[in-house]
Amino acid sequence: MTERTFPIKIGLEIHGYLDTHEKLFCMCKTNGDEKPNSRICPICTGTPGSKPMAPNIEAIKKVIQIALIFKSRINYSNIAWQRKHYNWADNPKGYQTTISGAHATTNAIGGKFKGINLTELHLEEDPAQWNPDSGKINYNRSGLPLIEIVTEPEFSDSEQVVEWLKSLLLTLSYIKAVRKNAGIKVDVNVSTYGERVEMKNLNSLEKIKKAINYEIARQVENYEKGVVQTRDTLAFDEKLGKTIKMRSKEGATDYRFISDPDLPLIKIDKKLTNEIKAKLPEMPEVKLEKLLKLHKVGEKDAKILTKNLELVEFFEELVKNDIANGLPWVTVELLRILNYNKKTLEDEDVEILPEHLAELIKAVEDGKITKLKGKQIMNDFIPKSFSLAEHKGEVSNIDKTAIENLCRQVISENEKVVSEYQGGKTASLNYLIGQVMRLSERRADFRTAGDCLKEMING
Repeated sequence: MTERTFPIKIGLEIHGYLDTHEKLFCMCKTNGDEKPNSRICPICTGTPGSKPMAPNIEAIKKVIQIALIFKSRINYSNIAWQRKHYNWADNPKGYQTTISGAHATTNAIGGKFKGINLTELHLEEDPAQWNPDSGKINYNRSGLPLIEIVTEPEFSDSEQVVEWLKSLLLTLSYIKAVRKNAGIKVDVNVSTYGERVEMKNLNSLEKIKKAINYEIARQVENYEKGVVQTRDTLAFDEKLGKTIKMRSKEGATDYRFISDPDLPLIKIDKKLTNEIKAKLPEMPEVKLEKLLKLHKVGEKDAKILTKNLELVEFFEELVKNDIANGLPWVTVELLRILNYNKKTLEDEDVEILPEHLAELIKAVEDGKITKLKGKQIMNDFIPKSFSLAEHKGEVSNIDKTAIENLCRQVISENEKVVSEYQGGKTASLNYLIGQVMRLSERRADFRTAGDCLKEMING
């Protein structure tokens, strides 16, 4: 029996919060007090009589950055803001201000990412946040600048979509285009037989995967039953694990797009675009190839490094400082102290300099301090690293005579553990070595301490 194949087409409309300090048309902060309605003004709440300010230039620059990395064709003039009309509780003005619509000139068109063609990129404002259970509205989100990235319907399954989105988010993090930890909202269009449906506001990769798999199965089942698929807008109920019809899909005419009379046309300076292009960092795939081929880093460690631009650049600086064995100090020790303190290299209150870690590693490699002592010193690199000369405690190794004296002290203070070791419990030796390391503030050589303890205990 021939297996039936279905012409699955999946397209995405990805909405990301641009990383700016202020909202799109007012001076309200994008971050800060998260108390409901604490970052609002007459403009972002749609108070009658209020007028928008000139659009946030930082948001426009972010859109240009994104267009450049996708090699999209940037529109430089006659970019008009549109009013997209719809009545919903989260939309105080009765329309959303956007650079999209049936006859709009969007910010950029075309481009490609990871084998998928892009339709367009455009800037728009986010609506407010409506709680359907309580009926309350939080306007903190109203007016936040959004980038919408629209793809062609070239995906064929949920796995491909999820992996593509992971790569997209990583790439956008390199240019700091979208707000960290703000997440994304994705509208997913799926068609098998018949019209496409749009699943709105999917805000996690897991939810996107489940929604696509369910919707494909639903459409195929309906087709086999002879049910004709109409063009609908759906919501995905994660608790029920199924899609629910919200309304019939609107067309552009339903939104009654008109040019916004309160906002001027945008004209992009090509000189500005060239300046932004010159400052773009290398993308993750370029960094990965350099790590694998130039620095001979293993694939596993290379992927760990390239997950964060600051981390991979930190490692590259170590290499410039002639540190050949710095990899574990970055992928293990640096990440250890950052994770323990719930910090990242991007945080404003964290300042760890590669030259300070390079100095520490060299001291370990030259035998001036033990590896354990180096790790202990590194614990104090949060929030700000320092030179070894600035370290408050003792940093040099202690000699063999001092280690022998500490071993005698440990043996005399731990007679029971010594007896256990003599009785064949080899793990007891590790405890005794640990005590020597503690008393020496990790300045004793680990192997020397072990050899010394064994020699003394064995007589």
